[in-house]
Amino acid sequence: MRRRILIAAAMSAVLVSTMPATADIVRLTAPEIKTLLAGNTITGTWSDTGYRQYFNTDGTTVYISDEGRVENGQWRLNTETDDYESWWRSTGWTPYAMVRTEAGEYAWVNGDRLEPFTVQAGRQIE
Repeated sequence: MRRRILIAAAMSAVLVSTMPATADIVRLTAPEIKTLLAGNTITGTWSDTGYRQYFNTDGTTVYISDEGRVENGQWRLNTETDDYESWWRSTGWTPYAMVRTEAGEYAWVNGDRLEPFTVQAGRQIE
């Protein structure tokens, strides 16, 4: 498990560090991620599947796919690596980098691809 987390973190670091400088992609820090997510809902795509996710300030999270699948998990921030970390029953704790693009949009780093999302204030799911 710990090995999987280290591999994912290393892959995220390599992807972010090898992105072209002209793309102006900026990795967010843990405090920036907390400000962006805590108490808010995001809408985006993950591997081409749409979803909504609410991030409670107590570290719990609710994910709802566009197909209606609901999953409850946890989230936290690693201030040493500036990674967002999520826990799901199927995967355990997994780290992800989060970036802001030159267009001012946000995205998760998922292996070698960016998964875009937008933020809505407050809880926007039931």
